[in-house]
Amino acid sequence: MKSLALVVPGAGLFWASINIYKGNEKFYDNILMPIVQKIPPETSHRLAVLACKYKVFPRSKTMDPISLSTDFFGQKISNPIGIAAGFDKQGEAVEGLEQIGFGLVEIGSITPFPQPGNDKPRVFRLVNDKAIINRYGFNSDGHKIVFDRLKELRMKSTLKTVLGINLGKNKTSNDALRDYVEGVQLFGTISDYLVINVSSPNTPGLRDLQGKKDLENLLRGVLSARNNLPTNNKVPILLKLAPDLTQQDVKDITSVIN
Repeated sequence: MKSLALVVPGAGLFWASINIYKGNEKFYDNILMPIVQKIPPETSHRLAVLACKYKVFPRSKTMDPISLSTDFFGQKISNPIGIAAGFDKQGEAVEGLEQIGFGLVEIGSITPFPQPGNDKPRVFRLVNDKAIINRYGFNSDGHKIVFDRLKELRMKSTLKTVLGINLGKNKTSNDALRDYVEGVQLFGTISDYLVINVSSPNTPGLRDLQGKKDLENLLRGVLSARNNLPTNNKVPILLKLAPDLTQQDVKDITSVIN
């Protein structure tokens, strides 16, 4: 019985490993994903990040056709499919995500100081819609830890994917401009683009920064910080906005950007 208890799980793990290595879509659809969906959603998310971090999934054997190659802010990417911020929030799995075929990888959101985010549960499956709702609330390891992690990656890796870094503000911060400027000053030297995230409803007062006056002040400060980077690196700055803006909001924002 002891031998059987060891052999059966071992054989099952070996069989699963072979199917993962071969990229068997039926195995993913009919076995792996139904099992994963029985696990609490935040635990599933964490397991997925760890799987990419430790490169459980093999490098894609399919080469992107030339027709998918495109320019992204002056850089060539092999395909226009990227993974957005919110999956790899702490910059742990960049190489693994590149390995499975993403043309660009955006990490974050990252806040200046570590913070735990909202109380659990904060991730919910919408089974009928094949979707999820997340209310993480900018859970972050903080600037220093993530920066050191990515700096080491840049030094040791031949990373080819475009790396974007999504910046947020701390929940208890009274100076949003300072939070974003510090992010630009730190990560502007190691990223291919930066995202100023003012869209989250989970950080009190964050969406207020989309107002015309506040947004103008924020973007002036951010661009000034970018333009004064010691490397003179004109890293592109993107702005992440809420999806439920009014027409007047849109007009005000476009007037600021223009």
